[in-house]
Amino acid sequence: KGGNHMVASGYKHLSLEERKSIEVLLNHSDIKLKQIALSINHSPKCVREEIKAHRVVRIHSNKTNKCGRQDSCKKHRLCTYCISGDCRSCRHKDCNELCDDFVSYPVCERIERFPYVCSGCPDIHKCHLPKYFYIARIAQDKYTQDKLEWRSGPRKSEAEMKSIVEAFQNNIPKKQSIDTIIHTNDLNISTSTAYRYIRDHQIPGIANIDLKRQVRYTQRSSSRHHPISIDYDFLEGRKYEDFLAALETAGPDVNVWEMDTIIGKKESDEKCVLSLLHRRSNLQLYFLLRNKNMFEVTYLFDTIKTFLGIELFRETFTIILTDNGTEFHDPLSLETDPETGEKLISIYFARPRRSDDKGKCEKNHEHFREKIPKGYSMNGLTKHDINFVSNQVNNYVRRKLNYQSPYIIAKLVLNEKVLELNRLHSIPPKAVDLTPILH
Repeated sequence: KGGNHMVASGYKHLSLEERKSIEVLLNHSDIKLKQIALSINHSPKCVREEIKAHRVVRIHSNKTNKCGRQDSCKKHRLCTYCISGDCRSCRHKDCNELCDDFVSYPVCERIERFPYVCSGCPDIHKCHLPKYFYIARIAQDKYTQDKLEWRSGPRKSEAEMKSIVEAFQNNIPKKQSIDTIIHTNDLNISTSTAYRYIRDHQIPGIANIDLKRQVRYTQRSSSRHHPISIDYDFLEGRKYEDFLAALETAGPDVNVWEMDTIIGKKESDEKCVLSLLHRRSNLQLYFLLRNKNMFEVTYLFDTIKTFLGIELFRETFTIILTDNGTEFHDPLSLETDPETGEKLISIYFARPRRSDDKGKCEKNHEHFREKIPKGYSMNGLTKHDINFVSNQVNNYVRRKLNYQSPYIIAKLVLNEKVLELNRLHSIPPKAVDLTPILH
């Protein structure tokens, strides 16, 4: 109870100013974990988990070898392009795609223990590995995203949700019934709402199997459709009507895209694919996501911004129309520069249950499904597989394009670096094969 007493609060309660303090202190090479914890009045465990949870990878877009294992790499002759045959020194652009051991984060003792980032490292300027950094503003954005995803269903204040979560976490293990917990804790929710919160994973650590009676019930089937009205704050100024208004004022050369996700098996831990269709050329880019959630989509967009550069990203993805999937519920992070917060592009949302609002994207998915059929698990797929599919689909000639391919047309209207996002190259029409890929 002396002067060094620290408040052991959870890392999710850190403020932006406290995160900025962590970012600044990490730049000191001799800083200790306990010193950072004392300076912001949080526990060392809180600071440690905050850094590890919110650090981000930065890789120079012009680097050829982007692997985090290159310092210890023993691989030899994965390709035939380099003279020495040493993969760690190979400069061919496809090498990272060829190696099964490729990782995008640095494999280094420094990031395995405190400080867990490359900030303050005396060798940072001569190190060739990707870099881990803790950036306060990005950490704050990720924290906000986490809260949004956690609260994507309930329309309660943070304090109300905290009371609800604690009540169920404390009493479900005691085998109390849902209605008993609601009554004894004076919770302002109905029994059906409580079951929905648990079903939708809004109560961390509590599942249907933990409930007193819920596992005995089976869901009744019904052909009747029950539409649910959704009016999230982020839709303000981003509705389909706003999209149509933006098109009226946009010039003929403005790039308009349609965005969606393509799933394989309907399981929570399944990989999926994000698709971006360029309306003018019918080019459709595909990107493999580890999970279908906001964090993966935001990370992908940050990666694209880094690869293309801010100005080319702004010029290329000026207007994007997508659906109301939860993975797109943080459009602000997708629209803005992660370093400055400047708005770069505009994202709009199609009307609920109106897939025709972005019909080109939906129609073009037919070709993707020819290569990767519906219900096919994507967990075994790699970025190399997705790029292969993209090359086949985008080199497929279409009658509506006057028997040209989307790739050929896109080359005329888009920067070539945009095509490099999927490693696209020309394939003769007769060589295009849309039969399913096999593993």
